[in-house]
Amino acid sequence: MIVSLPDKQKLLPAVPKLIAKPLVYMPFALQKKLLSRLLQQIFSEALADGDCEFLQGSWLKVAITDLNISWLFGCNEKNEILINKNGLADVTIEGNLNSFILLAARKEDPDTLFFQRQLTIGGDTELGLQVKNLLDNIELDVLPPIINLSIRCGAEYISLFSKSESEYQ
Repeated sequence: MIVSLPDKQKLLPAVPKLIAKPLVYMPFALQKKLLSRLLQQIFSEALADGDCEFLQGSWLKVAITDLNISWLFGCNEKNEILINKNGLADVTIEGNLNSFILLAARKEDPDTLFFQRQLTIGGDTELGLQVKNLLDNIELDVLPPIINLSIRCGAEYISLFSKSESEYQ
């Protein structure tokens, strides 16, 4: 039996999604624990300064559309980040994995991603703008080194190998 390998032109852009796919199958309790630790670290200064108070009583939904995964984030009176799997969101930000990686690594401006419809926002856009402004003030250096390196390398990879289907034909 002859097995043909996938065309590298189609495989290379899919690598970040393939690497992240196990996240979809991870039990929510584990996702929540990992995200909670990471977000508490990333936003520790903002939480201490009260910069996340606007999220108290509100929910932000982040959906990675190509992985079919989403989370709801909020903040309580004790300045702790809350994470839920299901519920009603006040604002929703959706996009594919590559867009979120480029955004996290600051390789793409959020406004550019929104105008290009690679990220979409729905619901309370004022709340979404507050979230965007909060994220703009976060420095990548507060991330654990392995996460920081992964995001930066992922963004470089995406920048090098992600092209639209029409560019390959």
